[in-house]
Amino acid sequence: MTDDPETRLIVYGSLAPGGSNAFVLAGLVGEWYPCHIRGHLGTYRGFKSFRYDPKGPEHPAWLLKSADLPRVILDLDDFEGEEYERIIIPAKVSDRWVMAQVYEGKYMD
Repeated sequence: MTDDPETRLIVYGSLAPGGSNAFVLAGLVGEWYPCHIRGHLGTYRGFKSFRYDPKGPEHPAWLLKSADLPRVILDLDDFEGEEYERIIIPAKVSDRWVMAQVYEGKYMD
């Protein structure tokens, strides 16, 4: 896996495979990898919300590696809305840490 966070997206909620909004990413060509991220997981308005914390507990998530991501990322920003901010964090894939984009929730219930 090359070190290009612009082609990687971590998902932990409704966009994940099998999630209620998985259709949003279904048309992208790429590969999915189980991963772990560190931080705090909660909810906001019924959806999962994650806040990155390098010293926080590990949570399972999914990492999508797709060369199509840069083409659709602004549409994903609009889909996620103002309640989420796209940031770059480390994700543990197998036994390796890689940098990837994730939508961090600004609020939690």
